[in-house]
This record gives sequence, C-alpha cells and structure tokens, in this order.
Amino acid sequence: MVAKAKTPTRRGRKPGSSSAKKKTKLNIPVVMIGEKVRGLRKKNGHSIQKLSELSGVSPAGIYKIETNGMVPTITTLVKLATALERRVSFFVEEQDSYPASRCIRKNERKVIASSQEGRSEVVAERLQRGRMEAIYRTLEPGSKSKNPLINSDCEHLIYCLRGELGVRRGEETFQLKEGDSFHCEANDRVNFENKSRSEARFLIVDANISLG
Repeated sequence: MVAKAKTPTRRGRKPGSSSAKKKTKLNIPVVMIGEKVRGLRKKNGHSIQKLSELSGVSPAGIYKIETNGMVPTITTLVKLATALERRVSFFVEEQDSYPASRCIRKNERKVIASSQEGRSEVVAERLQRGRMEAIYRTLEPGSKSKNPLINSDCEHLIYCLRGELGVRRGEETFQLKEGDSFHCEANDRVNFENKSRSEARFLIVDANISLG
C-alpha cells in the first residue's frame, strides 16, 4: 500500500482559528503631571526646595517629576497635591475634562489640608470656561496660617463666615468679623491669623485672570 502524504500543518495558528485579528490600539490621554506640578509650584511662588519642605518629597524627586523623568507614585502625588492645595485628580485628568457645572455636597468635600491649625476643603473647582476656585477654611484659636496665599495672576476674595480673622497683606493687616470680606489682587503674600478664643471659618475665592 502506498502511504498517504501527510498534509503539512501551519504553525503559529490554532486549527479553526480565523485570520490574525488586529490589535486594538488604546488611546492613552496625555495628562502632563510634570507640567502641572511645575506650573502650580511657580504660580505659588515656591522654589523646588520650598515645595520639598512643604510636601516631604525630595528636591531631586520633584525635579525628575517636573521634567517627566519619573512618574510619581500615588503616595508622592498625594503629598504634592496636599502641599499645592489641589485634588489629586487635578494632576491626572485631561485638560479638556472640566465639566460645565458641578455640585459638591457638604459630605463630599475634598479635604486638602488638615492639621492642628485648621482644615481646608474644596467647595468650588474650575469649570470648562471658568476662572474661579473656592476653598472653605477653618483656623483654630491662636493659630496662624503656615502656607500663605502667594498665587500670581489672580484675585483673592476672603469672606469671614464665623468668628474673627486677621488678614495680613504685605505690611497691612485687616481684622474681619462675621460677614466682612477682603478683596485683593495677588501681587503680595496674604497670611491669616486668629487671635480670638473661638474658631474662625472663612471662604477663599480665587479668580484666575490669566485663564482664557
């Protein structure tokens, strides 16, 4: 008997499989963490050394992040976000992902700072075409703010909700009571102090005049 020739089998593809499928290409958004860290640091008037002191992240680490030489871990990003008073999502979201409106419930506020001197909570964030951001802050009796407002290219509105609040801008000091407000351009440092015996509660509204 004549042996039947074996049909050669093709390697690299399972029997019955269809032709090779095209791989789906993921569109990974460009979030520019380094650019956002550097931009906020300069906007706040901080040197790399100063941001390192505020955040606990080494100067070398901050430099590598800002120059896109290193992707920060979530722990490092939380430290930088806290020092720069921004939500972590600010650094990882796309530039065009801001909503047209936003409702923030009291129990949903993002706490960006909490210490013996008081708390800072986000009550308004930037919208698609918006220029305004707002923070609700508390200051304990006998406390001074450790991180002054030194943003550039914006205006500050400080509104006293409860208690008494000392607002120092440059060489001038203004004492605010409940219902009082202070409005200024951000071309000088603004510090807060509570000399009273009760907690001070106030709003800080920033309007960035450089945003289009």
